[in-house]
Amino acid sequence: MDLIESIENYIVYLITDCGLSVTLHPLESESLITFSRLMRFNIHDNSYCTHVKSSLPGHARCLAQQKRVFEKCRNRKEEFCGVCHAGVFEYVYPLSDGQRMIGFVSVGGYSCAEGEQLVAGTAERFGYSEELLKKAYDTLRAAPPEKKKIDTLIFPLCQMLELAYRKDAGGTEKESLMTQILRYIQQQYAMDLTAEEICRNFYCSRSYFSHTFQRETGKSFREYLTEIRLEHAKRLLKYSKLSVIEISYSVGFNDSNYFSNVFRKREGISPLAYRKSVKNQ
Repeated sequence: MDLIESIENYIVYLITDCGLSVTLHPLESESLITFSRLMRFNIHDNSYCTHVKSSLPGHARCLAQQKRVFEKCRNRKEEFCGVCHAGVFEYVYPLSDGQRMIGFVSVGGYSCAEGEQLVAGTAERFGYSEELLKKAYDTLRAAPPEKKKIDTLIFPLCQMLELAYRKDAGGTEKESLMTQILRYIQQQYAMDLTAEEICRNFYCSRSYFSHTFQRETGKSFREYLTEIRLEHAKRLLKYSKLSVIEISYSVGFNDSNYFSNVFRKREGISPLAYRKSVKNQ
């Protein structure tokens, strides 16, 4: 088992066994092909954040918020907590290569005391239904565990990530391009993505994209995108109260029947049966 696989297994443990919503955020300007296999953990995928980012203005506001978090990491260089523009509470753990900040780990998905007002403001700002947005906000966890417990679990993750980066620093230009593409897919997975659109946005040929993507991920673009969508759907089935139809649309499937068929083909059971099985664990 290599280091990245160990990190991936540990993050899955934090999410499934410890109930933490853990996300990784490498610095945009860094060449982090090291984390390409971990990019599925790059997005806050709870139903509320997914709803807030469902429009271009909402998504842009979240990206701007993330940039401010990067700046705060540079200035503080130690863990801190806060509430985002939409009312989600999170802990932030900066990552460093020993000299400069290379990203951060977030533990979030919690509601806050002023959440009701922030939800109303978010709905008005982006033209969302306040009722639906409030319904999604109510699926957030009410309160985080004590910080001492989170520190105990997250500091080892930060150390493993920093070690992996130092071992693999200095990727090639092509690797850097593919890292950007993987990050883009992780951020936009719920949109109607196509290989043609990605090639156009990143100025690469379809042949280069297909061959390089297969080499780096071991999957075709469509297989990779479907896998990401299904992983997010499984977490929503487990942790949210959204219906199967709502979940199918929130993760990028425009047909709930097609979503159910794809889910059953991969997992061996229907989405509803999966939800029942994980609720009983």
